[in-house]
Amino acid sequence: MNLFGGKTGIKRRPANVRVVSAPVVTKAPAPLPRNLVSSREQERHNRGKFAMIHAADTTAVPRKTSTISESATIDDITVKLRYPSASQRERYDLEFGKDRIDSVQEIIDIAKTVADFYLTDEQAKPFLEPNSGYIRQLEKARNNLANNKKRGEITPRPVLLNDFKAAVDQYNAALQKLRLDKVLEQNLDDKHHLPFNMVKLILNQVYERAVSPKVDLLRQYENGGDNVYGELLPKLVNQVLTETNLKSDQVFVDLGSGVGNVALQAALEFGCESWGCEMMENACTLADAQKREFSARCRLWGIATGKVHLEKGDFLENQRIHATMKRADVILVNNQAFTSQLNQALVNLFLDLKDGCKIISLKPFVPAYHVITDRNDNDPVNNLRVTKEGEYYSDSVSWTGERGIYFITEKDATRRHLARE
Repeated sequence: MNLFGGKTGIKRRPANVRVVSAPVVTKAPAPLPRNLVSSREQERHNRGKFAMIHAADTTAVPRKTSTISESATIDDITVKLRYPSASQRERYDLEFGKDRIDSVQEIIDIAKTVADFYLTDEQAKPFLEPNSGYIRQLEKARNNLANNKKRGEITPRPVLLNDFKAAVDQYNAALQKLRLDKVLEQNLDDKHHLPFNMVKLILNQVYERAVSPKVDLLRQYENGGDNVYGELLPKLVNQVLTETNLKSDQVFVDLGSGVGNVALQAALEFGCESWGCEMMENACTLADAQKREFSARCRLWGIATGKVHLEKGDFLENQRIHATMKRADVILVNNQAFTSQLNQALVNLFLDLKDGCKIISLKPFVPAYHVITDRNDNDPVNNLRVTKEGEYYSDSVSWTGERGIYFITEKDATRRHLARE
């Protein structure tokens, strides 16, 4: 992933530049709705224990005893949360100041997501009842813990922790009954789209466990080159992939995929086959860790996703990526800091794309004043057509909170012929 910090200048395409319409094409049959339920084989595979990073394992300093009291054990300050699938529960450490993850808040967020997404309104009533529902009990116990902290007590009282653990146990028991009655699976079978808030929650779980503890590895970059690191955030990824009309039966490729964030989001949110390619060693190491944890998280949630492939190496030379690009429907190139030479090399690479493939970028591949003439008839850029210039705002990219521009370009080999007419 190759980006840089600083302000982004916004340049608009002049209104007098000729826009050539795309030829009329026959629409392909509508794709089948996405299936969110894991296959029966996968469901059997999900049962039991598997490798995952528990929230309790992300503590800054591993320890064998609790700081709450001399007699307290690690079990006393650990709670296990059940997820919608038949798989194992997750361990959370409830001791203040020791977790990289806000365990209490994440547990409540998960419970709310389960009630909102996996249950009907009637089934969710015991969870969402405002006075005595399972989630309200979690919130009351959370508030008592927070008040304890406000009073200046460094560690929570054991009785307050026990109240929260008891609320988690009640929630777990209710969810387990629904799972055994096949309610969760039946409800999920009727759904074909994940809400964005749920997508963000799952991606954040993965990132906080696999990347955040080692995020300093990503700060080792070279200013002014093609390998400056930065991330597109889920908000912008959701925006641009939705605008390309990405579907679950399509192929997505991220060129310069960093730690794999966008490739994972495409597979999770849209259910498509998703590819990424990255050459920076540290980013690749963290991307592999994210992919493993992503698989574990989706097993916990019981969600079927698109298959994820993360390649290591130069995307200009990686043959598996080149072969995939030929059948790709959407390609993302985070080219904010790319040199002009690398951008031109990409334009040449785009010659092999199929017509209709959409390219998302932060810098345009087609110059603003470009017009096809006899003199530049063989220029590879003539096969590309800018279909949209869009704006992004705060919480869209990691290197600035200011607004910027993105481009959606389409491979259109007929553009040259239409320009001659």
